[in-house]
Amino acid sequence: MEMSAQIDSFRVPCPNCGAQLTFSPEKQQLACVHCGTTEAIPFTKEKLQERPLHAAQTGFQSLAATREKRVFGCPNCGARTTVETDQPTITCAFCGTKNVNPEAVTTRLIEPAGVVPFRLSKQQALERFKGWVGDDWFAPSDLKAGAIPDNIRGVYIPFWTFDAQADSDWQGEAGFYYHVPVSVSDGKGGTVQQQQRRVRWEYRNGYHSAFYDDVLEMASRQLAGQLNNVVEVSQYDLKEVVDYDPRFLLGWEAEVYSIDVAESAQQSEAAIRQREENACANQMGGDVQRNLRVSTRLSQQTFKHILLPLWVCAYVYNGKSYRFLINGQTGRVAGNRPKSALKVGIAIALFVLFVLILIFLAKK
Repeated sequence: MEMSAQIDSFRVPCPNCGAQLTFSPEKQQLACVHCGTTEAIPFTKEKLQERPLHAAQTGFQSLAATREKRVFGCPNCGARTTVETDQPTITCAFCGTKNVNPEAVTTRLIEPAGVVPFRLSKQQALERFKGWVGDDWFAPSDLKAGAIPDNIRGVYIPFWTFDAQADSDWQGEAGFYYHVPVSVSDGKGGTVQQQQRRVRWEYRNGYHSAFYDDVLEMASRQLAGQLNNVVEVSQYDLKEVVDYDPRFLLGWEAEVYSIDVAESAQQSEAAIRQREENACANQMGGDVQRNLRVSTRLSQQTFKHILLPLWVCAYVYNGKSYRFLINGQTGRVAGNRPKSALKVGIAIALFVLFVLILIFLAKK
């Protein structure tokens, strides 16, 4: 199903004053910031459909609904985000560059199947940040008071989810420890008996089967490439995914996926195969293992495209900028914090002192 690019596609006027309604995380419905009027959005799960992964290799544009949207390409960092067509200005959520009257381009995108709406408001996100930024013993004592958040933006980040049935045959050798008595020199011309550990190896094989549901892969190359703590805030409750409705995006930005389904599928398959190898190793047992070989077959592979909420921001401390992220659903925070040289020095000194005490006691 094709939908043409209409300027009014993302406009829902307030029935009371005519201003633009936006999605409110606190109220979980559309709300007018001018007069307070609210309008409900149905949270349905009737259209969440998995798409066959094998068909994606032959052109998955035909498998899902597409929509023409206005896309802003940041001239500074290259990030691409969908924007409301009548926005006079836009600030890049990833590098903070402010742009006036951007020259947006129209592109065809796979429309998301689902979305997790924002649950944390901007104020709630800032409160989570204040708690997180001061929760580090190694941080400077004045960090909480001196950290100034700058340009905190709520952005819907694109993800792919993958399902697959995995069937694995495995074989290898499990080793079991046992001890035997041996005679060793006591250094005085005599011998003493000691227990020496050895390994008894057993060949084993078996079969493991599991279904993997909603293996999550981020589809934002910009975010994954710029921040090393994305995984820390990517723990979403996917049971709260609802049918995609563009009204959830009113007042928010949404990044365009820059990692396609084929590339993400490879990452997902690698993750599933690793999990299968770990499961087979657990089945094989033993105190130690060697020569484990696992052959995994994947079937019933499907995918879907979803949008997940994330607060992206930076803060300034002593003239230096630090990045942090806040999960827009759970409130989990991750980012970079400066370290106090004095506190790090104290910790090192205490550790060295502890080691010296242990050495002294061992010699007594």
